[in-house]
Amino acid sequence: FKYTFYMKLVIYNLLILILIPVFSLRIFFKSFSDSDYTSRFANRLGNRFSNLSQKNKKIIWFHAVSLGEVIGSEPLINKLAEHFEIVITTTTPTGLRKAKEIFPEEIVINYAPWDLVLIVNRFLNFYKPDAILIFETEIWPSMIGCAFHKSIPLYLVNGRLSHKSFQAYAISSWLLKNTLKQITYSFVQTSKHKERFLELGIEENCIEVAGSVKFDICNTDTNPIKADPFILGASTHPGEEEILLKAYKRLQVKEGIKLFLCPRHTDRAGEIVKQAATMGFKVKLYSDIDIEDYDVCIIDSTGLLSSFYASSLMSFVGGSLVPRGGHNLIEPAALGSPIIIGPHTFNFEDIVNQFLHDQACIQVSSEDELLTAMEFFVEDLKSAEEFARRAKEVVERNKGSTEVQASYIIRQIGEKS
Repeated sequence: FKYTFYMKLVIYNLLILILIPVFSLRIFFKSFSDSDYTSRFANRLGNRFSNLSQKNKKIIWFHAVSLGEVIGSEPLINKLAEHFEIVITTTTPTGLRKAKEIFPEEIVINYAPWDLVLIVNRFLNFYKPDAILIFETEIWPSMIGCAFHKSIPLYLVNGRLSHKSFQAYAISSWLLKNTLKQITYSFVQTSKHKERFLELGIEENCIEVAGSVKFDICNTDTNPIKADPFILGASTHPGEEEILLKAYKRLQVKEGIKLFLCPRHTDRAGEIVKQAATMGFKVKLYSDIDIEDYDVCIIDSTGLLSSFYASSLMSFVGGSLVPRGGHNLIEPAALGSPIIIGPHTFNFEDIVNQFLHDQACIQVSSEDELLTAMEFFVEDLKSAEEFARRAKEVVERNKGSTEVQASYIIRQIGEKS
């Protein structure tokens, strides 16, 4: 087993080594729209990591790949930070910035090292973590292999595996099956996710269904945005803004109601402004506070989405009218915003099914259906409130996963005396 796995790992590392120039070029080009892509480039190569604060605590390396995972992991990280020194890694500038915003200074935050044995070992030798936690679907063979070789326990927390991800991972099962066997223990969100992980190679006695920690995120003390009544398009992707703008243009009952669009990547704000202006709307960027006469507002700031959810008439949650897999419904549900989603929700299939089953959101598949849902929520405020109430109930019913997963990790790793 060991010889076969190490040979496979060598092949994998050769592929990563060949691709590093491609990764570097991609980051270079992305830095034109977001300079933070290259600001800590050395981290990705295993250098210039931030130092720990030298507390007498055991150390956990917690990997959360991007913005959504950073936000989703907040309650779990905060719980673990009461007992351990935490080093967070992420791969995107938005994830890095959000982590610095929501976590205290004593939590160290870096870009994740690229998954090459030499680079990963630099990271491990620098921090000497007592355990590694990977959040949701981050299965990196070199990271897991290095941890196994150094006898560092590695846990998959809040694990999920959509049908699409399962199909992608199945293609690389020649390597993945051995890799998954090296994970110490896995917590997954649903029985369906568990079945998929088992099929890929995780052992039955090393996996447990624990629900999602994202249900424990309830920023109900968020300060709502002060604005005219508005419909929110949240975390939208290319193609979705046009559909939202067209539906809004056809909305007959929109007197005094604005449309706010919050693209998943704020560097797209300028192009969406042009798109809306071309369609005849009076449009402004949210940062242009002096402009008062507008129909459509494009949100070009990060970290404010919860405040927009809290004050919106309704929220369309993006990544779902185009095949991106959707985004998290839990935050708008917890904040009382009636929810509309598209048909492409494979990243949150089980959560979405709960909301649909309880009539806690409306799912649409076209511009016409989106328009009908908008009109319904605008014209029937009592029904809109009922959808919002049922959505809050779904969230309340599913709370508690953070405590289950954190307690297990704390027991297994133990604390320094």
